[in-house]
Amino acid sequence: MLNRSALLLAAGAAIIALDASAASAQDTTRTRRPTSTQRIRVGKEAPGEVTVRVDTVTMYRTDTLQLPPRVDTVVRTNTVTRTVHDTVTQMIPIKVPQISGFYAGIAVGGSMPGAQFNDSDHPGWRVEVPVGFDFKDTPLGIRVLGGYANFSPHDWVGGILDNAQVWNLDGNLKLRIASATPGMLRLQFYGTGGVSYNWFKEILENDNGRLSVGDSTQRFTLPVPVDDSWHSGWGYNLGGGLEVGKGHTNVYVESRWVRWNGINTNLSNVPLVIGVNFY
Repeated sequence: MLNRSALLLAAGAAIIALDASAASAQDTTRTRRPTSTQRIRVGKEAPGEVTVRVDTVTMYRTDTLQLPPRVDTVVRTNTVTRTVHDTVTQMIPIKVPQISGFYAGIAVGGSMPGAQFNDSDHPGWRVEVPVGFDFKDTPLGIRVLGGYANFSPHDWVGGILDNAQVWNLDGNLKLRIASATPGMLRLQFYGTGGVSYNWFKEILENDNGRLSVGDSTQRFTLPVPVDDSWHSGWGYNLGGGLEVGKGHTNVYVESRWVRWNGINTNLSNVPLVIGVNFY
């Protein structure tokens, strides 16, 4: 009976040793199996019987799992569309060419009688026709001008004189002095001068108190016998003007001083006209 009890005790000890050896053989990262601190009591409950008491042992196993770190990269793209409008203004000077070549025109205005003429007559009206040629690449030009003027007499001679009349034909040089192009227009100052041939009648001449109308002469007193026929004389003219042009047209303002030989004196008048030339 004693041998049987000893055999059972040896078998239980062997089982416990095997379990302990298996637990120690596991991964070192695991927690070792806890061992019971309570002895297994083996005793006899009754004669001839052996009672074995089994205690429940709870084992805890801890596994350490290492994962490589995860790196998430978030790329954020901001797209900004920027439209810039740059206005670049480049001032390119535009040269408006001065017009040249053949032209003809017409002008109207007034005419003021000069010395030895204004004693008997009021300022009158005038019309004239210019025909000319402006040379290219040079400021020079030539012009022929024909005109007509009419003057009414003062009251003190109105009873013996009709309206004075003057025809003229001038041959002139034209010199363009300065020019500009404001507002895409041609602006030009010019001078002119040359010879003048004049036909006239009904003009009272006063030569230091000797009065004459045409070939009729009377000293100091009126009435003077009237010669109402046409007379003529050579002279000259000088003047200048301003032209404003666009396209093939020039508008101009001009004034001249015209002087010619009368019958007994030198006669003169000053035309002031506005006209247009067509090129």
